[in-house]
Amino acid sequence: MRFRAALAIIILSAGSLAQTDKAPCPATRPVDDILADIHKQQSKRKNRNSNPLPDVTCVLGWCRNHSRTPPTVPVPAPQAEIPATTQTDSSTVSSSKDPVAQCNDAMERAIEAARDVEVGDYSIEEKNYRGALMRYQDALNWKPDDAAIHVRLGRAYEKLNDNSHAIEEYSAAQKLTGPEKWIDEAKESLKRLQGNR
Repeated sequence: MRFRAALAIIILSAGSLAQTDKAPCPATRPVDDILADIHKQQSKRKNRNSNPLPDVTCVLGWCRNHSRTPPTVPVPAPQAEIPATTQTDSSTVSSSKDPVAQCNDAMERAIEAARDVEVGDYSIEEKNYRGALMRYQDALNWKPDDAAIHVRLGRAYEKLNDNSHAIEEYSAAQKLTGPEKWIDEAKESLKRLQGNR
């Protein structure tokens, strides 16, 4: 009982800290940071021999409740908004939503992007380049301003001998802010591919 009370306090304080005006929304963090934190949480659960599918998931201080307890008042299921194009625009998020709701929506999209990147990375390892390309494109739909996703897409296009699309992705990555390693890889790949023309 004390464990549950302590866990509830930790989750509530982590959620409130992550969603205050002072702390930026963790959805703006690179997809690699999100993946690293997800793997860290999974590793902790394995080491504690606990439920592999817990009711609450926390990523970079943002927590999501997955409990299956039905609400007391039935509400319609939310409809996911899937962008019609391959890129989403941050202006499409309703300005009428409060910052916490906007962050929650952005985190849901960032976690979906991280899942797609993880499957794409696995597909690359298995030399399933078309599968990787599709998953990276899905990830880009969820998180279009992530340089790492653009570079991964560029790699997949290169593996499929589609250098013109690879150049587009590396160019897009180079224009974004993000971890230096991804920007540097984009620059080097562009030099290499444009030197082959």
